[in-house]
This record gives sequence, structure tokens and C-alpha cells, in this order.
Amino acid sequence: MTLEQSVLEAIEKNQDRLFEILKTLIRFPTENPPGKEAPAQEWISERLKTVTDKVDVFEVLPGRSNVVGVVNGAGGGRSVILNGHVDVVEAKKREAWEHDPFDPIEKEGFIYGRGASDMKSAMAGYLYVLETLKKAGIGLKGDVIFQSVVGEEEAEPGTRMAAERYPADFAIVGEGTRARQIVASVGTMTVKITIKSPYTLHLHARRQAIHAGGGLEGANAIEKMALKIIPALNDLEREWSVFKKYRGIPPGQTLINPFLIRGGDDAGYLPDECSMYAVVVYLPDEAPDKVKQEVEEQIHRAANLDGWLRKHPPQIEWNPQDQHWAFPASDLDVDHPGVQQLGKIIEDVAGCQAEYGGRGGITDAGWFPINGTPAVVYGPGDVFYAHRIDERVRKEDVLLFAKVIGLFLLRWCEVVE
Repeated sequence: MTLEQSVLEAIEKNQDRLFEILKTLIRFPTENPPGKEAPAQEWISERLKTVTDKVDVFEVLPGRSNVVGVVNGAGGGRSVILNGHVDVVEAKKREAWEHDPFDPIEKEGFIYGRGASDMKSAMAGYLYVLETLKKAGIGLKGDVIFQSVVGEEEAEPGTRMAAERYPADFAIVGEGTRARQIVASVGTMTVKITIKSPYTLHLHARRQAIHAGGGLEGANAIEKMALKIIPALNDLEREWSVFKKYRGIPPGQTLINPFLIRGGDDAGYLPDECSMYAVVVYLPDEAPDKVKQEVEEQIHRAANLDGWLRKHPPQIEWNPQDQHWAFPASDLDVDHPGVQQLGKIIEDVAGCQAEYGGRGGITDAGWFPINGTPAVVYGPGDVFYAHRIDERVRKEDVLLFAKVIGLFLLRWCEVVE
């Protein structure tokens, strides 16, 4: 029996341990908001002390820390990051759940619970593989860097700080691809658009300002936003959906979604200011600055068609601090050695061709190439079940993922003879 065969056999034979790790992680209610990851991170830190050579706990936000475990390579091999976020979205509408979202159950080949697909199944797979290699006494030439980060669900800087602190030759972000796809991910940024009048008009001035023959220059800032700017952005979104494409990403994923509007505070006056926030989604191969330019040009075109907005053009601010929800995109280089190696292992273990493409969902993967580490999205979860009531993951996908990661570490990092 070869070393690879013995590792696969051990992963298969002891799979109950894999699923128990997953259930333990689900039992920690790491909902974000509010971001109560600390107990789970403490548990992960203790596990890492038994399977890695170094455990690094560093604060990201007050009371919220990343946990990184490093298996030091003997030298001469390539390094890899195994990244995952420990926070989960809120388990809303609990009365609609079949079971307590933080009391995991097994049913018909699935494990149910909040975070099962997004993405504690990947975290469990990483930990289980490190345990398996440790028990087998297998040494690697390249470093393995396990990252359990906070704050992904709210675009907080957990992965950004981990990526800055730990570079590597390759990174795997374990977001859901059913352990058979290797994908890129879209990017996001927020835009704040503000319409502001230099004067404030009383309610009764509305008759003169907006009706024929009134003779008074004026505007309702909320109406200008709703009737001029938002429709123009809707038109741009539709245009993007027709012409912008990326392999594997559904058409129409280039979105402009208004999610917050503020304006006016007194029924007796015409609102003299209105701010609208929107999230803009762009494709992995697009330059963010070019996307910003397209949005700004559309806003300016709409303003120039309106006499009042032409004199008082909207103000535009990108990624404002009060609504900062930015994820850089992550492109996919199918010719990269890490991607090729991962795809070959999927083929060897799953008996099917790996699928390469894009993911319409948002991930932290983009922080790695920004900091010099090539990265892919590959994990056992299923995007369909993520964030849903009765979130779940297929046990067969979790086991497949663990086997693929196990072989990837052996081949990519190389085994010490």
C-alpha cells in the first residue's frame, strides 16, 4: 500500500471523527452580527496546539481574534494556506427551522445546522486532515498554514489581516463548491450617492418649485434620487447583465443593489438632502477602478439630463466607512500549478473531472492575491444551502473534501522521506 493509499484509508476509516468535529463547531453559536466567535476560536486554538508547531492568536477587532496554526515544513517544499471563517450568518426565523440551528443532527446523508455549508464543514475537514497526518507521523517539506478567521459575513478584516501576516505559495479558501469545483469569486464595493440642495424650502413652496409656472427653483432630494438616479443605475445593471460574462458565473451577476436610503426629517419641508447606498458586484476579471468609472459616468449622464441636478450634481463616495462592504474579486488561473494539482487530485479521488469556473457568491479569496498569494475557492459546502433555514451539508462531500485536501498536502508540500 502506498503512502497516499494509507492516508486515504485512514481518512475513510475514521470519518466519524470528521463529522464529530463538524458537529462540535456547529454547536458554537458564532453568529455575526454580533460576532461572538471567541469560544469557538479558543476551542480551535486548543486543537491546533496538538497538531501544529505554532499557534498564533491575534486580535482583529476588540474581543475578536484570528487563530492561525502553522505546521513547519522541513524545507524544500511549497507552502499552502488553508483558510476558513468561523463566523456564520444569523439564524433568523428559528421557529421555521426543523431543529435547533446550533444543535446539529444527521439525516438522510446530511448534517444540519447553521454553518454546516458556510463553512464549518471546510474547517472540520482541515482540522481532521491535520490530525490524520499527525497521527501517521507524516512530515512535510512545505509549511501548512491553517487560518480560522473572524468577520467574513460582515466584510470585516479577518482574512485581510491573515493574508497580510502570512504569505504562501498557494491558498485554498474553503467556501462551498461541493468539493468538485475550483472557482473564482466576484468582488463587491459600496457606493454612497448624495444629492444636496443649497437651500431649504417650506412645504408650501413645493407648488412653485415643481409645478408649471411656479417660477421657483427647488427640488425634493428624495424624489430626485428615486426618479432620476436609481432608475439610471437600474438601466446600467441591465446593460451589464447582457454584455458582461465570466466562465461559470450566471449572467446578471454584475449587480447594483440599492440597500439603504436616508433623507428628510420634517413633514413641513421639502427634503434638501438624500443619500443612497448601493452595493456594486463586479466580475473576477474586471478592474474595480473601471467599474467605478462606469457607475460614475452613468450617474453624471442622468444628472445632466435634469436641469436642477445639472446645477447641483450628486456627490459620490466609494466604500464609505459607515457602510463599508468591500470584497476584492479573485480570478482563476487554470494554468497555475496549484490549480492543476488540485484538479488532478479531484479527478483521482472523485473519479470525475474537476469543474473550473466562477462563483456568483462572495468570498474572502480576493485578499490573498492582493498580498501576493495565488488563491482558489474550493470547499465541501453547497451554496444552495448556505444562509438558508435548515442549512445542511452532504456528508459524502465533506469526506471527499478531506480526502482531496489530504492528498493535496502530500503532493503540493511534498513528504519528507
